This record gives sequence, structure tokens and C-alpha cells, in this order.
Amino acid sequence: MNDKQLPVFTRDQRTGVIKPEVLARASGTALPSPARVLVADDCETDRELTIRHLGKAWPFERDMLVECAANGRMALEKLRRSRFALAVLDWNMPYLGGGDVLRTIRADGMCIPVVVVAGQRREDIVQDLESMAAAFVHKDELNPISLCNAIAASLQLPGVQWKI
Repeated sequence: MNDKQLPVFTRDQRTGVIKPEVLARASGTALPSPARVLVADDCETDRELTIRHLGKAWPFERDMLVECAANGRMALEKLRRSRFALAVLDWNMPYLGGGDVLRTIRADGMCIPVVVVAGQRREDIVQDLESMAAAFVHKDELNPISLCNAIAASLQLPGVQWKI
């Protein structure tokens, strides 16, 4: 799952629930392009858990396409190569940690909303989070509600823009 593209998550029009399904054609016309989300975490189990919660937490009407990165270097390459609507970064990853990735994307002028998911206490990295405009969720508190709240918070930070 390191570099594998996952299914598109679509919102069921009847129930409002987001569910994974294959991007298909509806009535002979292509579905609108989904919002691309990058989930970067060196632990495959944590990536899968984040993606599962993200599928339930996604607050937008637009569908979501999730891509993964197993380390910070991979995340940075993907962020530079494609446009993403949101990045969810683990703070501690090999090669480049989430803080280094965040610092680099801000230095490169990327205004993407970022949610940091970390095992550290927020107080330990708050200065970095605030100076680089990122929302935070502790790994032990990660669930659809906390992730949805963090996504909403990331969109309110100065200098951040929702782009698809």
C-alpha cells in the first residue's frame, strides 16, 4: 500500500455516508473529478486507520481520492508533482518527518490545508504547528469526529486555501 492509489470515496446521495467505490461513469458522463488527499505515514496500519476515519469524516460534497506515501520524501515528491486538496501527515517518518515536509511545502509557497497526526503531545510541537499553519490530532484520539474537526480547523488557518 506504500504508493498504491486507493479507491475513490463517494457520498451516497440517499444516506449522506461516504463509501469507497470504483470511479465509474454515471449515465454515460464522467463523474466530477474527486478531491485528491495525501495520507503520509510510515506505518501501514496507521495509514489504513487514517484512511478509514477520513472516509467517514470527509465533510465535503465532492468525492475524495486518497493517495499514500510511506515516508516524508515520498510525500514531498507527490505534493510537488500533483495538486492535493488536503495533506494528512504523520509527524515522525523516516527520511523527512512531517515537520520537515510541512516546513518545505510552506517554503515552496504551497497553501494546502494540512492535518498533522502525531503521537507527541500538541504542546510539544505547537510552535511548529502554528508557525506553519497546520491542524493537529493526537494518534490516540484519532476518530472520524476529531479528524473532521481538524480538517475544518486546517481550512481556517491563515494562508491556507482549499484548491482542487
